[in-house]
Amino acid sequence: MFYALLGTIWVGLIYWIPRLLGPNGLYGDWFTTNTLLKFSVLFIGLSHLTIVAMSLAFHRSHTHQAVKFNPIIDGIMQTWLWMMTSMSKLDWVSVHVYHHTYSDTEKDPHSPVQKGLARVFFCGVVDYSRAKTWPEVLKIRNRIPTNAYERYIARHLFQAPMILAGVLMVCFGPLYGTIFAAMNFAISPLFAVGGVNALAHSIGYQNYDAKDESRNLGFLFFLNWIISGELDHNNHHKYPKSPSFAHRWFEFDIGWIYIRMLRQVGLAKVTGKIPKYAPAVASEISVVEPLAELS
Repeated sequence: MFYALLGTIWVGLIYWIPRLLGPNGLYGDWFTTNTLLKFSVLFIGLSHLTIVAMSLAFHRSHTHQAVKFNPIIDGIMQTWLWMMTSMSKLDWVSVHVYHHTYSDTEKDPHSPVQKGLARVFFCGVVDYSRAKTWPEVLKIRNRIPTNAYERYIARHLFQAPMILAGVLMVCFGPLYGTIFAAMNFAISPLFAVGGVNALAHSIGYQNYDAKDESRNLGFLFFLNWIISGELDHNNHHKYPKSPSFAHRWFEFDIGWIYIRMLRQVGLAKVTGKIPKYAPAVASEISVVEPLAELS
């Protein structure tokens, strides 16, 4: 019923916005000049914010318990992810736990070793959607602690993206608003569900024997900045409870920088352990264990 109402509102917006606000909505001609440049800057900036929220909240906090955030900060990140990706904590965490359990085996829902790089890169979101309905994944899902708000998100995945798309149409008109909404929705399939799982299990170097094909690609600095250090993937697969994905002096994890900043103002508490691989990283946190004790 709610989605039918939103669909009706959408159709109404497409009809009435050009008549009431002009073809380009409230912000008029903002996108009609330097269009490609503006969309590019927005796409990069919003991609960074979205993957940072995914990396910090869904990945490091709720999946691996490497850090615990203030409930308000965590709620903001989950709400942002709901609007931008239609993903819920319950689905994301359960599929990712399953991925780590069966990494690069036949059961892995997004392994390029099993399915090929192109399949995982371009169709990873399809495999993710299928995996979250598997009985074994649902068993993991049912054990994840949640609050009422997180359960609401999980039951109404497309409400927030549809509302956001409507707001964007009002602001920028039906054409640019729809393009903007589609661009936002492409971020996770491109960079997270497809990108990291495809590339970082196919090419790059390995610091550790992680019993799978996970690899580090952090030397692709700009891309690794966009996706919050997630390309140092071999480090993560060896030590999933480490809040920092950078373990050597030349590796850089902007997500760990953000965690340290939030910790400084009392909005995050580090609960995971950084391996004593690089003193420059390990010395930044009191919860440190030798490599032998973490393996």
